[in-house]
Amino acid sequence: MFVQTLVTLFALLPFVLSAPAASTASTSSVDLKSLSSIQRSNFPDIASKIPRNCPVGNFSVPLNGSAGLSVPSGQTVSNIAVGRGIQNYTCTSGTYASTGALANLFDVSCLYTLTSGFIDPITISGLLPKMAFSALSFPDAGKLPIAIHHEFVATPGSSTPGAISPEFFTGTDKVILSKVASANAPTDPTTNVPWLQLAALDGQGTLSRSVFRLNTFKGQPPTSCTTEGEQLSVQYASMYFFTK
Repeated sequence: MFVQTLVTLFALLPFVLSAPAASTASTSSVDLKSLSSIQRSNFPDIASKIPRNCPVGNFSVPLNGSAGLSVPSGQTVSNIAVGRGIQNYTCTSGTYASTGALANLFDVSCLYTLTSGFIDPITISGLLPKMAFSALSFPDAGKLPIAIHHEFVATPGSSTPGAISPEFFTGTDKVILSKVASANAPTDPTTNVPWLQLAALDGQGTLSRSVFRLNTFKGQPPTSCTTEGEQLSVQYASMYFFTK
């Protein structure tokens, strides 16, 4: 079902771009019969043609009532990206403990602005991680330009041995953050990693003041392990909302 809806979304983009400003078009105006040949493998090629770096300050972070997550007062959305990566774990005392993540983030800001008024942003947020997971396998980015890289680095100024923190960086800017809140994924929390709210550490970059990891898809490890020190990487995808 999500594949057909996403096909509809991508098919709508040319119509939106050419429609008059006062248009009241809807997805029902799109001729979907010609889309029968579009497959999941075509999605990266289609997505590579979508514009990037559109202003998104008028959009809200779709927290969907997740307990404990909230946008700090005065902050607005500065970028929206879909991430495709791996969650890393190490077997510790019979369970897999998180040791960070690696991901490629793809700018989808214009997908939201171009479909504003036509498709509910919450629908887009729920579909894109599933599409990214289906179409790509980290670290392969296909034909899509990577807007932001995600990794974990040693926590600046920490006296705790081995402490690490999430970092997001571009060619010109970065931000290192700490986790301030998390919430179980609303669906399949044993399969999908939690939703997160991250806050920038003082003096550690200006890329954003907060980052929200939402609409997660996959990424959870098995519930137990037997080989102490065994390392495991689990593929995942999610939405990332940056605020300033």
